[in-house]
Amino acid sequence: MSSRTITTLIAGMFLMTVLQLLVALMSVWAAVACWVLLVPLTLAVYHFFEVEIANKWVEIGTPALASAMGVTIAYFAAGPDAELWLAPPAAAAVAGLVVLIRNTRSRRCGLCNRRLGRGVAFNCPRCGLLVCEQNCWSFEHCRCRLCEQNRVPIFTPDGRWWDKQFGPRSSYGRCQLCLTAADATDLRVCGKCGRPQCRECWDFSNGQCSRCQWTVADLPEALQEYVDPSARAERSGRG
Repeated sequence: MSSRTITTLIAGMFLMTVLQLLVALMSVWAAVACWVLLVPLTLAVYHFFEVEIANKWVEIGTPALASAMGVTIAYFAAGPDAELWLAPPAAAAVAGLVVLIRNTRSRRCGLCNRRLGRGVAFNCPRCGLLVCEQNCWSFEHCRCRLCEQNRVPIFTPDGRWWDKQFGPRSSYGRCQLCLTAADATDLRVCGKCGRPQCRECWDFSNGQCSRCQWTVADLPEALQEYVDPSARAERSGRG
Protein backbone atom coordinates (compact mmCIF):
# COMPACT_ATOMS: atom_id res chain seq x y z
CA MET A 1 0.00 0.00 0.00
CA SER A 2 1.49 3.36 -1.05
CA SER A 3 2.10 6.28 1.32
CA ARG A 4 -0.54 8.29 -0.58
CA THR A 5 -3.13 5.58 0.05
CA ILE A 6 -2.23 5.34 3.76
CA THR A 7 -2.39 9.13 4.17
CA THR A 8 -5.79 9.28 2.48
CA LEU A 9 -7.12 6.44 4.64
CA ILE A 10 -5.95 8.14 7.83
CA ALA A 11 -7.49 11.47 6.76
CA GLY A 12 -10.74 9.75 5.87
CA MET A 13 -10.83 7.89 9.19
CA PHE A 14 -10.23 11.12 11.09
CA LEU A 15 -13.11 12.88 9.34
CA MET A 16 -15.42 9.90 9.84
CA THR A 17 -14.49 9.71 13.53
CA VAL A 18 -15.22 13.40 14.08
CA LEU A 19 -18.54 13.17 12.25
CA GLN A 20 -19.52 10.04 14.18
CA LEU A 21 -18.71 11.79 17.44
CA LEU A 22 -20.73 14.89 16.59
CA VAL A 23 -23.75 12.91 15.44
CA ALA A 24 -23.54 10.57 18.46
CA LEU A 25 -23.62 13.55 20.80
CA MET A 26 -26.80 14.76 19.10
CA SER A 27 -28.77 11.52 18.84
CA VAL A 28 -28.11 7.83 19.42
CA TRP A 29 -30.15 6.62 16.46
CA ALA A 30 -28.77 9.35 14.23
CA ALA A 31 -25.32 7.98 14.98
CA VAL A 32 -26.41 4.60 13.64
CA ALA A 33 -28.34 5.98 10.66
CA CYS A 34 -25.58 8.34 9.49
CA TRP A 35 -23.52 5.42 8.23
CA VAL A 36 -26.12 4.56 5.63
CA LEU A 37 -24.99 7.68 3.79
CA LEU A 38 -21.52 8.30 5.19
CA VAL A 39 -19.89 4.99 4.25
CA PRO A 40 -20.87 5.02 0.54
CA LEU A 41 -19.87 8.69 0.39
CA THR A 42 -16.44 8.01 1.92
CA LEU A 43 -15.73 5.04 -0.36
CA ALA A 44 -16.87 7.15 -3.33
CA VAL A 45 -14.33 9.83 -2.33
CA TYR A 46 -11.57 7.20 -2.21
CA HIS A 47 -12.61 6.03 -5.67
CA PHE A 48 -12.75 9.60 -7.01
CA PHE A 49 -9.18 10.28 -5.92
CA GLU A 50 -8.18 6.89 -7.37
CA VAL A 51 -7.00 5.52 -4.05
CA GLU A 52 -6.38 1.83 -4.68
CA ILE A 53 -7.26 -0.31 -1.64
CA ALA A 54 -6.42 -3.85 -2.65
CA ASN A 55 -7.70 -5.47 0.55
CA LYS A 56 -11.48 -5.49 0.84
CA TRP A 57 -11.25 -6.00 4.60
CA VAL A 58 -9.45 -2.67 4.91
CA GLU A 59 -12.30 -0.97 3.08
CA ILE A 60 -14.83 -2.60 5.41
CA GLY A 61 -12.80 -2.24 8.60
CA THR A 62 -11.87 1.43 8.13
CA PRO A 63 -15.43 2.81 8.56
CA ALA A 64 -16.12 0.37 11.41
CA LEU A 65 -12.96 1.41 13.25
CA ALA A 66 -13.69 5.11 12.73
CA SER A 67 -17.22 4.57 14.02
CA ALA A 68 -15.94 2.65 17.05
CA MET A 69 -13.53 5.45 17.95
CA GLY A 70 -16.22 8.12 17.59
CA VAL A 71 -18.71 6.09 19.62
CA THR A 72 -16.13 5.39 22.35
CA ILE A 73 -15.41 9.09 22.79
CA ALA A 74 -19.13 9.92 22.80
CA TYR A 75 -19.82 7.09 25.25
CA PHE A 76 -17.47 8.50 27.87
CA ALA A 77 -18.22 12.17 27.11
CA ALA A 78 -22.04 12.06 27.09
CA GLY A 79 -22.69 9.11 29.37
CA PRO A 80 -23.26 5.41 28.79
CA ASP A 81 -25.79 4.51 26.13
CA ALA A 82 -25.76 0.89 24.91
CA GLU A 83 -27.46 1.69 21.61
CA LEU A 84 -24.38 3.64 20.52
CA TRP A 85 -22.53 0.36 19.96
CA LEU A 86 -24.87 -0.49 17.11
CA ALA A 87 -23.08 2.12 14.98
CA PRO A 88 -19.78 0.20 14.34
CA PRO A 89 -21.45 -3.03 13.11
CA ALA A 90 -23.86 -0.91 11.05
CA ALA A 91 -20.89 0.84 9.46
CA ALA A 92 -19.20 -2.50 8.71
CA ALA A 93 -22.41 -3.92 7.22
CA VAL A 94 -22.99 -0.93 4.93
CA ALA A 95 -19.32 -0.88 3.86
CA GLY A 96 -19.44 -4.60 3.10
CA LEU A 97 -22.57 -4.16 0.99
CA VAL A 98 -21.04 -1.29 -0.97
CA VAL A 99 -17.80 -3.23 -1.60
CA LEU A 100 -19.77 -6.31 -2.68
CA ILE A 101 -21.91 -4.37 -5.17
CA ARG A 102 -18.92 -2.49 -6.57
CA ASN A 103 -16.78 -5.60 -6.95
CA THR A 104 -19.48 -7.46 -8.85
CA ARG A 105 -19.78 -4.58 -11.32
CA SER A 106 -16.18 -3.44 -11.72
CA ARG A 107 -13.75 -4.55 -14.40
CA ARG A 108 -10.78 -6.64 -13.38
CA CYS A 109 -7.42 -7.33 -14.99
CA GLY A 110 -7.48 -10.62 -16.87
CA LEU A 111 -4.05 -11.59 -15.49
CA CYS A 112 -3.53 -10.25 -11.96
CA ASN A 113 -7.27 -9.85 -11.19
CA ARG A 114 -6.80 -6.39 -9.69
CA ARG A 115 -9.76 -4.05 -9.90
CA LEU A 116 -9.28 -1.65 -12.82
CA GLY A 117 -11.69 1.08 -11.80
CA ARG A 118 -11.08 4.12 -13.98
CA GLY A 119 -7.44 3.23 -14.52
CA VAL A 120 -5.87 2.68 -17.92
CA ALA A 121 -6.32 -0.82 -19.35
CA PHE A 122 -5.54 -2.47 -22.67
CA ASN A 123 -7.10 -5.25 -24.70
CA CYS A 124 -4.28 -7.58 -25.68
CA PRO A 125 -4.41 -8.01 -29.48
CA ARG A 126 -3.10 -11.58 -29.20
CA CYS A 127 -5.20 -13.22 -26.46
CA GLY A 128 -7.98 -10.65 -26.12
CA LEU A 129 -7.62 -10.25 -22.34
CA LEU A 130 -8.22 -6.85 -20.75
CA VAL A 131 -5.12 -6.14 -18.66
CA CYS A 132 -3.91 -3.34 -16.39
CA GLU A 133 -1.08 -1.02 -17.37
CA GLN A 134 0.71 -1.28 -14.02
CA ASN A 135 1.88 -4.88 -14.10
CA CYS A 136 0.41 -6.80 -17.01
CA TRP A 137 0.85 -4.73 -20.18
CA SER A 138 4.07 -4.50 -22.17
CA PHE A 139 4.23 -1.05 -23.77
CA GLU A 140 7.35 -1.96 -25.72
CA HIS A 141 5.79 -4.99 -27.42
CA CYS A 142 2.08 -4.00 -27.38
CA ARG A 143 0.78 -7.17 -25.74
CA CYS A 144 0.12 -8.60 -22.31
CA ARG A 145 2.99 -9.98 -20.29
CA LEU A 146 1.73 -13.55 -20.64
CA CYS A 147 1.70 -13.39 -24.45
CA GLU A 148 5.12 -11.76 -24.38
CA GLN A 149 6.49 -14.51 -22.15
CA ASN A 150 5.00 -17.32 -24.25
CA ARG A 151 5.66 -15.59 -27.59
CA VAL A 152 2.05 -16.05 -28.65
CA PRO A 153 1.79 -15.41 -32.43
CA ILE A 154 -0.69 -13.07 -34.05
CA PHE A 155 0.03 -13.54 -37.78
CA THR A 156 -1.43 -16.40 -39.79
CA PRO A 157 0.86 -19.37 -40.56
CA ASP A 158 -0.54 -19.43 -44.13
CA GLY A 159 2.44 -19.08 -46.47
CA ARG A 160 0.29 -17.33 -49.10
CA TRP A 161 -0.27 -14.39 -46.72
CA TRP A 162 3.46 -14.10 -46.11
CA ASP A 163 4.18 -14.23 -49.85
CA LYS A 164 1.66 -11.46 -50.45
CA GLN A 165 3.10 -9.20 -47.74
CA PHE A 166 6.84 -9.82 -48.19
CA GLY A 167 7.34 -11.63 -51.46
CA PRO A 168 8.99 -15.06 -51.73
CA ARG A 169 11.11 -16.59 -49.01
CA SER A 170 14.76 -15.55 -49.00
CA SER A 171 17.12 -18.47 -49.64
CA TYR A 172 20.26 -16.85 -48.19
CA GLY A 173 21.35 -14.67 -45.27
CA ARG A 174 20.46 -14.66 -41.58
CA CYS A 175 17.69 -13.17 -39.52
CA GLN A 176 19.00 -9.82 -38.31
CA LEU A 177 17.39 -10.30 -34.90
CA CYS A 178 17.84 -13.94 -33.85
CA LEU A 179 20.67 -14.68 -36.36
CA THR A 180 19.09 -17.93 -37.57
CA ALA A 181 20.34 -18.94 -41.02
CA ALA A 182 18.04 -19.08 -44.06
CA ASP A 183 18.35 -22.85 -44.38
CA ALA A 184 16.95 -23.28 -40.84
CA THR A 185 14.13 -20.75 -40.87
CA ASP A 186 11.71 -18.89 -43.15
CA LEU A 187 13.40 -15.55 -43.88
CA ARG A 188 11.40 -12.63 -45.26
CA VAL A 189 12.90 -9.29 -46.27
CA CYS A 190 11.64 -5.83 -45.34
CA GLY A 191 9.58 -4.18 -48.07
CA LYS A 192 11.52 -0.94 -47.68
CA CYS A 193 15.15 -1.52 -46.63
CA GLY A 194 15.48 -5.21 -47.50
CA ARG A 195 16.57 -6.24 -44.00
CA PRO A 196 15.87 -9.99 -43.53
CA GLN A 197 13.99 -11.31 -40.50
CA CYS A 198 12.50 -14.71 -39.83
CA ARG A 199 8.74 -15.14 -39.58
CA GLU A 200 8.91 -15.57 -35.81
CA CYS A 201 10.79 -12.28 -35.39
CA TRP A 202 8.46 -10.44 -37.76
CA ASP A 203 5.57 -11.68 -35.65
CA PHE A 204 7.27 -10.77 -32.36
CA SER A 205 7.97 -7.24 -33.65
CA ASN A 206 4.31 -6.80 -34.70
CA GLY A 207 5.16 -6.68 -38.40
CA GLN A 208 7.53 -3.72 -38.08
CA CYS A 209 11.06 -3.60 -39.39
CA SER A 210 13.52 -3.11 -36.56
CA ARG A 211 15.67 -0.84 -38.72
CA CYS A 212 13.41 1.45 -40.77
CA GLN A 213 10.04 0.87 -39.01
CA TRP A 214 8.37 -0.21 -42.25
CA THR A 215 5.12 -1.95 -41.29
CA VAL A 216 3.23 -4.81 -42.92
CA ALA A 217 0.16 -3.49 -44.70
CA ASP A 218 -2.27 -6.23 -43.71
CA LEU A 219 -2.09 -6.00 -39.92
CA PRO A 220 -4.77 -7.79 -37.87
CA GLU A 221 -7.45 -5.33 -36.82
CA ALA A 222 -6.77 -5.86 -33.13
CA LEU A 223 -3.14 -4.82 -33.64
CA GLN A 224 -3.70 -1.81 -35.88
CA GLU A 225 -4.62 0.61 -33.09
CA TYR A 226 -1.32 -0.07 -31.33
CA VAL A 227 1.04 -0.18 -34.33
CA ASP A 228 -0.53 1.80 -37.18
CA PRO A 229 -0.34 5.61 -36.52
CA SER A 230 -3.32 6.35 -38.78
CA ALA A 231 -5.46 3.82 -36.92
CA ARG A 232 -4.50 5.37 -33.59
CA ALA A 233 -5.37 8.84 -34.87
CA GLU A 234 -8.73 7.64 -36.16
CA ARG A 235 -9.45 5.92 -32.85
CA SER A 236 -8.58 9.10 -30.91
CA GLY A 237 -10.81 11.15 -33.19
CA ARG A 238 -13.76 8.86 -32.52
CA GLY A 239 -13.10 9.09 -28.78
